[in-house]
Amino acid sequence: MFARTMRALALVVVAVGLTFPALAQDDPASSPILVVHITTDDVWSGQMGLGFARRVQEDGGEVIVSLTVRAVALANANVPQHVGGRSGKTPHELIADILDAGGRVFVCPSCTQQAGLSLDDRIEGTEPGSPEYRQIIMAPGTRIISF
Repeated sequence: MFARTMRALALVVVAVGLTFPALAQDDPASSPILVVHITTDDVWSGQMGLGFARRVQEDGGEVIVSLTVRAVALANANVPQHVGGRSGKTPHELIADILDAGGRVFVCPSCTQQAGLSLDDRIEGTEPGSPEYRQIIMAPGTRIISF
C-alpha cells in the first residue's frame, strides 16, 4: 500500500512540475517575446513580416525584429525603398513604427558586410546583433516566426 501511495504521489509531483511552466507562460505578466525573423529584401515578404510585427505590438505583444541575410537592406539608409501595397509605407517607415511602439530591430553585422553594406548606414534606432540579442532569442518562452 505504501509503495502504491508513493507512486501516485510521484505522478502528481511530475504532473504539477510539467504543468506549472506551461501555466506560467500563459500569465500576461510573463508573456513571451516574439522574434520576427526576416531573411529577404523582397518587398512583399519583408513588409509582411514588418506588418505582422506591428500588429502583434498593437495587440499588446513584445516584439523584436531580426533582419538577416538579404533583409539587412531593409534597414540600410542607402538602399532605395519601395512602398508596400497594403501598408502604403516603405520598410524604413514600418521599422520606425515598430521602434516608436517600443520594439527593437536587430541587423546582422556579418550579413550586412556580406551584402556589401555598412552598419554605419543603418537607419536610426536599429541595432547590430550582439550577445544581448542572442540571449533574447535563446531565452525560454521566446517565440520566433520567419518571413
